[in-house]
This record gives sequence, C-alpha cells and structure tokens, in this order.
Amino acid sequence: MSRRRTTETPLLVYGPNAVAGLLRSGEPVFRVALTRGAREAELAAAARARGVVVESLDRASLDRMAGTSHHQGAVAVAAPYRYVPFEHFQSPGCPSALVLDGIQDPRNLGAILRTARASGAGGVILPRDRAVAVTSVVAVASAGLLFGLPIARVPNLARAMDGLKQAGYWLIGLVPQAAQAIFDLEPPTRPALVVGGEGEGLRALVRRNCDFEVSIPMAPGVESLNVAVAAGIALYEIRRRRRPGASG
Repeated sequence: MSRRRTTETPLLVYGPNAVAGLLRSGEPVFRVALTRGAREAELAAAARARGVVVESLDRASLDRMAGTSHHQGAVAVAAPYRYVPFEHFQSPGCPSALVLDGIQDPRNLGAILRTARASGAGGVILPRDRAVAVTSVVAVASAGLLFGLPIARVPNLARAMDGLKQAGYWLIGLVPQAAQAIFDLEPPTRPALVVGGEGEGLRALVRRNCDFEVSIPMAPGVESLNVAVAAGIALYEIRRRRRPGASG
C-alpha cells in the first residue's frame, strides 16, 4: 500500500467541536491554545492526555492565531492532513464510498464530510483538480468529524471510478431530473454514491461512468437543493435501504 499523501502545510483547526474531534482522532497535534470558556477544562485535559502542551491565551491572541474571531476559545495546529491511498477503497473492509466531483465551497465539503462520517460511509474520494481539498475551513465545517473518515484524493476521477467498479462497487449518480427517484432504488451490496459540484453537477465523463442515475424528487416550484443537503439525503436513504446484512 502506498504512503498516505498530505496537504503541504500544517492544518489550523478552530472551534471546540473541531478541536475535540482532532484530539480524539489520534492525528498528530503540534499546539493547542485555549481561552476561558465552557469547554476549556475538557479540551485541556484531552490535549494533555495526548501529551500536547496547552497554551492559555487571551481572545485577541486567539483571533490572530486563528485568523478569525469565530474560534469560540479553542485553536489547534495539527500536522498536514493525511489522505489515504485509493487502495483503501479496494479493500474488502470498505463497504461503501462517496465520490465527490468538483465541490468548490469548503463549507459544503465540510458539511458533506460530517454527514458521510455520521452515516457510516466507508470513505470519500475527491479529485485533485478543480475541487477544494481538506483545509482549515473544511475541518471546522465538519465539526472535526473528518478526522477518522478515510479520504482519498485522486488525479483522475473517471479512472478511480473504473477502479471502484473492478472492486465490486456499483456507482449511483445523483442527477437532477433523473427518471428514477432515489427512494425507488434498490441499493446494491457495495454502493458508491457519486455527487457533482455546485451549479454544474456531474461532469459528462463522470456521469457516463455511473451505473445508475437517481434524483431527489422536488415539490413544484423547487429546482434543486444545496449540494450538502442533497448528499446527506442520498447517503441516509442508501443506508436505510441497504440489503440486510450489509454494513456501512
């Protein structure tokens, strides 16, 4: 198995939930800085249990460290984010996957990763180009739940989809106005949900590689949902309808 790829710079994580998720994950943490607040003692204890020195800073210092005032009294500096190799998804132990084609908004990506983790997805595949990577904003938007969720970043999404098919996945493309509603789909034993980016949706080549196309029915006068909301509905519907004995 190949080495895990990383982002180029340390990951700045802020907000109590995101910092707590980071500390629970076992990912390397270089620094934790806290100010007085409701969760100061909890986060300080978690950091010290990991052997991380805790700094007590005033709010203005934390603002400068985080680059924002929306840190709620907790900031951490972590090692560069470690992506898993694509081979993770070819392992029999990975029951399902989420493939994201061109998500541009880091808050949308963070929200999707949070739902993917909560719904028990086996992992997430991102394209290396024309899509946001794991950043500090993504980590915060995921409430720290991206830590512990296997995420791969691949140079060629269509080729990765072919690799998923060879590993026994069936690719389910989420496409507006598709004839089949996701609520009518009988999910395969090893599903891979494929979701397009904001505005453009799935690219033509990615869409052609899908085995099924499904849509989320809309009430009259409603054309679409936010991509993170749509992905969440689809992930949980696939989980709900999985065949007995399937997990993830």
